[in-house]
Amino acid sequence: MNSRIRPPGQIFNNLFTLAILVIICVMSVVSFSTAFADTHETEGEKAEEKPNITGWFQINVDSLGTYFLVGASHPLGDVSFYSNIYVNDHLGEFDMGVSFPVITNDSMALLLTPMLGVGFNYESPDGPYALYPQIFAILPAGKIFGFHWTISTISSIFDDESLNELYNRTYFTYALNETVALGPQFESVLGLGDGGGLWPLNFGGRLNIGYGENNTLGIYIGYETKKDEGETGLTGRMNFTRTW
Repeated sequence: MNSRIRPPGQIFNNLFTLAILVIICVMSVVSFSTAFADTHETEGEKAEEKPNITGWFQINVDSLGTYFLVGASHPLGDVSFYSNIYVNDHLGEFDMGVSFPVITNDSMALLLTPMLGVGFNYESPDGPYALYPQIFAILPAGKIFGFHWTISTISSIFDDESLNELYNRTYFTYALNETVALGPQFESVLGLGDGGGLWPLNFGGRLNIGYGENNTLGIYIGYETKKDEGETGLTGRMNFTRTW
């Protein structure tokens, strides 16, 4: 018998075996492909997950003119990395620091954010012109919101003839409803070193108005105690803040 010609029974058995192998292979390929796709789909979903980065933009008008600030917070575990820039005409400043909670409970929280900034005067190629060590304190407590900011301008390390100064701003607001909040505000500037002393010192009231979701219009109206003769002493600030 020709060895190449197999009996019908053997052919049937071989075909049956081949069919079983084909089915197993197909099922294996399909199972592997599904698992592969599910795994990479999950990895893709994880890759698309973004950290909860918050940002803000603010425009101000006060005695310094019209200027802009843009900042963001990047979560790093229990703390957050903060950075922002200040832009006023040809002046620019970059700040960075770390924010961490001091108190956190169901009724209130206290957040501290120490930062260090460096300022540049882009009108001439001779920067930087000042360092800005500073600290922010934020106190959300239900309808009460507290804010404090202390910043020191250290320019004498770049210019022997310049004076360093220390600026403070503190305010508290009480939310009358979801749109309006008001409260007292206090500001001061202290000149450091020879020729320094208490410079501007003003106090007054602050009004925050909600301009839709994540938008706030802030109005501060204060009285400047260090005014010149003939001046009314009326001063203040207006700003618009957008958060996201």
